[in-house]
Amino acid sequence: MTMNTTRFKGVHTEPDRHGNVRRYFRKDRQSRRIRLREEPGTQAYLDEIARAQLGLSQPGPQSKGKSKKTIRKIQGTFGWLAEEYLSRVAPTFAKSTIDQKRRTLTAIGDETCLSASGSALRDMDYRGLSKAHVIKLRDQKVRTPEAANHRVKALSALFEWACNEAEIAELNPAHGVKKFKSSSTGHHTWTHDEMEQFTAHHKPGTKAHLCYTIIRYTGLRISDVSRLGPQHIYTDQETGLQHFKIAPMKNENNTATVIDMPVLPPLAAAIKDMNSQNTFIETIWGKQYSIKGLGNRFSSWSDQASLPHCSAHGIRKADAVIAAEQGATAHELLSMFGWEKLSTAEIYTKKANTKKLSQTGSSKLLKK
Repeated sequence: MTMNTTRFKGVHTEPDRHGNVRRYFRKDRQSRRIRLREEPGTQAYLDEIARAQLGLSQPGPQSKGKSKKTIRKIQGTFGWLAEEYLSRVAPTFAKSTIDQKRRTLTAIGDETCLSASGSALRDMDYRGLSKAHVIKLRDQKVRTPEAANHRVKALSALFEWACNEAEIAELNPAHGVKKFKSSSTGHHTWTHDEMEQFTAHHKPGTKAHLCYTIIRYTGLRISDVSRLGPQHIYTDQETGLQHFKIAPMKNENNTATVIDMPVLPPLAAAIKDMNSQNTFIETIWGKQYSIKGLGNRFSSWSDQASLPHCSAHGIRKADAVIAAEQGATAHELLSMFGWEKLSTAEIYTKKANTKKLSQTGSSKLLKK
């Protein structure tokens, strides 16, 4: 026989076959029943009720003294789902991409906004997440729209995998959740004057000038500049021209993406007399720079040239602008910069076409 409690709406008790009393919570007749395991009258019991009211059940009995790392791996929790997802998709993404996904999902798992008692999402049942919960998680970052949008994107990818590949979820709670509009355009795109200012301060022969030259005349990301070396240079048998060929680290698991371009004269002159056996850009100890290390070093060189707002990636963006304005097609840009989506290249070609049309169209404002 089932007995209703009076203190908490939706909570009822019933005996098991051994006569032991079990407590359950059910929000309404259409909702699934959630087992309550904590002792009534305790804070743990109140926490459990709060989770159940949100539709987030306890993952199961937990022994005291478990670390967060262990708890995250309890099957059925959000933390467990995130770890499963990251471990399964890791071979299909670059390490930097997986690291970014992990940071975002970890931050989401640490959120306590879905629990009145302050419990972290990582310890809750992922199957209880709804669209309203995703919106609430997004809104925790309302002051930083890009970070908020990263949360929606990460959750959408997580549950897309859980639904369609792992088949351990029925619905994607992030589906239909709108992203915030952002005025951010990312890294600042270098201007011609800024390029001249940098090279005027860092003369040819310096490591800073070499690094700038490599980025400027290859369009590579800093992650690829850090490992570019003589092993990536070859001579084309048909034309006799030097080329560089490299698989972008960001797309390293996509064998179809390889950048193969001629070595342009400014770059050829910069690396002509180098004796490097490993990479063109080396530390003072003759070692390869880490990606983060070279990125920080380039930021320092920019600071020295009184260009604190300029980054290595901004040169890559400037390259795309220059190429597009010189008439490069979207497919040519796709090949040059190693992007995976044509829409990325079209951002630059559309802007270039708009600029060209406005220049030719402005003359029509003059009376003949």
